[in-house]
Amino acid sequence: MAIVGPNGAGKTTFIKALLDLVPRAAGQVRIFGAPYAERRHLVAYVPQRGSVDWDFPTNVLDVVMMGLYGRLGWFRRPGRAERAQAMQALDQVGMTAFATRQISQLSGGQQQRVFLARALVQDAQIYLMDEPFQGVDATTERAIIELLRTLRAQGKTVLVVHHDLQTVPEYFDQVMLLNVYKIASGPVENVFTEDNLRLTYGGRVGFLRTRPKVEG
Repeated sequence: MAIVGPNGAGKTTFIKALLDLVPRAAGQVRIFGAPYAERRHLVAYVPQRGSVDWDFPTNVLDVVMMGLYGRLGWFRRPGRAERAQAMQALDQVGMTAFATRQISQLSGGQQQRVFLARALVQDAQIYLMDEPFQGVDATTERAIIELLRTLRAQGKTVLVVHHDLQTVPEYFDQVMLLNVYKIASGPVENVFTEDNLRLTYGGRVGFLRTRPKVEG
């Protein structure tokens, strides 16, 4: 599911509210029928790349293994099995050759793929991704698309904050249109209409119905 709306609509805040990272004004969040605190191990989060301190002195493999801390606890050191899992996740995003590289030495697209690998290694049931396509190169975009398709085929749920209206019909099954409150939500073919987009963006919509497909 894509979460789509104008700047300031509350897309990132919505994701953070699901994760108990910001206080909610009202309502409840349930993950498989229970509060997030009880289902934390079933949820993986890929934040906006711009919100991360990429100068922190650590390498790619260590960042990916951070995704295992929820399972290991902070005081148990990752072992050979955990390193193998992390390397497998890096292989899924095409980053095994960069395992020992400092994260500050990576390009923006490479950094994004490292964060995707960190989410993958958690083997979650629900993946929350905040603008994973923003500012990435074509190679990384293709890698993300393939990852989304793989997760869907595995029966996982993926919510993605997304800003490119042109790619929504191609990349996603469902969409939620958000502008402070929910405008509409459901299957792309039913919800992603020009009328709903005008309601979401206040009439300011430059939307193309077709675009060239990104080949895998």
